[in-house]
Amino acid sequence: MEPKIRWAVCGLGRISKRFVKVVTRLAKDAEIIACVSSSKERALAYQKRFGLKYALTYQELADNPTLVDAVYVCSNINKHSDNVKMFLNAKIPVLCEKAFSFNYSTALEMIECSKENNTILMEAMWTRFLPATQFVKQITDSKELGNISSLTGWFWAGIGHGPNSRIYKKETCGGSILDIGVYLVHYSLMLLGMPEKIEAAGKVIKDVDRWCNFSFFYPDGIRAKLSSSFRFLAIRESFTIKCDFGTIIIPRFFDAKRVIIKPANGKKMIKRFKKIDGFLYEIEHFNQLIRDGKKESPLMTHQRTLDVMRILEELNRQLGVSF
Repeated sequence: MEPKIRWAVCGLGRISKRFVKVVTRLAKDAEIIACVSSSKERALAYQKRFGLKYALTYQELADNPTLVDAVYVCSNINKHSDNVKMFLNAKIPVLCEKAFSFNYSTALEMIECSKENNTILMEAMWTRFLPATQFVKQITDSKELGNISSLTGWFWAGIGHGPNSRIYKKETCGGSILDIGVYLVHYSLMLLGMPEKIEAAGKVIKDVDRWCNFSFFYPDGIRAKLSSSFRFLAIRESFTIKCDFGTIIIPRFFDAKRVIIKPANGKKMIKRFKKIDGFLYEIEHFNQLIRDGKKESPLMTHQRTLDVMRILEELNRQLGVSF
């Protein structure tokens, strides 16, 4: 049996705790052995809570790269670029949480750093690796319902975020576009690729968007109508794909456990998937890439990440937001 992939987590907030739990409980080929923070004190507290082997500062991990096989960067978006480049320069493989960065140019720098160091870097868009997402891609690619004629998607949230949350602050690169709109952009590009035209409208408060309605325009009148928002008290999200001969509905698309297919002439079908934490699939994918010596994921390519970042930056630009 191959040795387990030894992980460190960088950024010790809510998402890192979920990552630790998934690796500990579900990932048979990996283990969390270290936590990394700008604060040694915070790292030590986190280490004690989860029983980890090492509590490190950023520099301590960079100075001791052989302690781990990979690092999961889930610090605030404004810190991603510096964190990622520090670890890549130490030749440590990096899985970087979405949104990958706050603009296109810094994302490009991160990817160039990966190539210069011949060390793998992948955006942690976990939705792309879900079995439900793979199934949707298979159905649309097969054309069994014909060609896609339109996309409609929304991701509305707000629950659990207090007024001082990072999502409402410019200094931490907040806003619905970077935090949840990124899911909609990734999903649309997976299905239709880069649009010919983008239109966006929304509400900006304190230099970050609270909501954004945006449309992607494609040849032959094909359009994706999308919406991200922090105006709601509960999470609401869904994605609908209309095709020539039927419709595909993905409730809770970002963490889908079922896909509904409605043929124009036929019986509705519901495809159900295992109810486990979807983080597992991207973790297993990245672990295998490391074992195979790969430098880029074939599912979450560098080009796809850059295309998404280009669109996110354009959406913010149209709303008058820049980072």
